[in-house]
Amino acid sequence: MQVFDPPETPLVQCIGWLTLLYWTGDIIASCSTGFYTQEGGIVMTRREVLIRYFRSWMLLDLPLTTIDWGDTIGELVQSQTSQVDSAGVARSAKLVRITRSARL
Repeated sequence: MQVFDPPETPLVQCIGWLTLLYWTGDIIASCSTGFYTQEGGIVMTRREVLIRYFRSWMLLDLPLTTIDWGDTIGELVQSQTSQVDSAGVARSAKLVRITRSARL
């Protein structure tokens, strides 16, 4: 949404919060989701699921979500008149998440 620079309405804020909470919940869910092996067996042990997730999507999910949370908290703390533009980083993070969603 930042690409088009929409006005900061309650709807835009709500969508931003919902997106942030969704991706945060996705990290939690991914840490608890089993997977199938190449042989067709299912792996449900927490340790193996976490190891697999840490070696794959966690490398993108955690930094991007952390950037979003930092940006959101920064906006809450900052006054409306003195904004620091971190939109470039936020746009890149959102683009990666959109690409990941399309891949799923």
